[in-house]
Amino acid sequence: MCSEIRQCKFHMKNTGYKASDIFKKDSLQLNNGEEVIDINSNPERYSGVYKELAELIGDAATLKVWKRFSGLNITFPQKLYSKEFRKEYIRENMDAVKPADMAKLLGLSERRVRQIIVEIRHGE
Repeated sequence: MCSEIRQCKFHMKNTGYKASDIFKKDSLQLNNGEEVIDINSNPERYSGVYKELAELIGDAATLKVWKRFSGLNITFPQKLYSKEFRKEYIRENMDAVKPADMAKLLGLSERRVRQIIVEIRHGE
């Protein structure tokens, strides 16, 4: 995993944290019935996509994902934010943030952001 400091894509500022600092811990504890198991972080123990997840978000989060979704085929849509959130964000920021910047942040085209701004202004 790259150790360079990452820029927070959604807030457009340098957070000063590496991705591994945010999610990973040296060890985790699992409640397995009555006993508590200590597991030292080691992505090499996992197979396939779980290895990639452990490298990205750490053991604890990987195990949570596995417990919740194991056995399922999951696809992740391109759109991260809901329509309601996107519209509210645009409403709150349309006079302060350029449509191009909002488009990058929200995963929309600049044209679509401008359409939503028009819809908001005609609706008010």
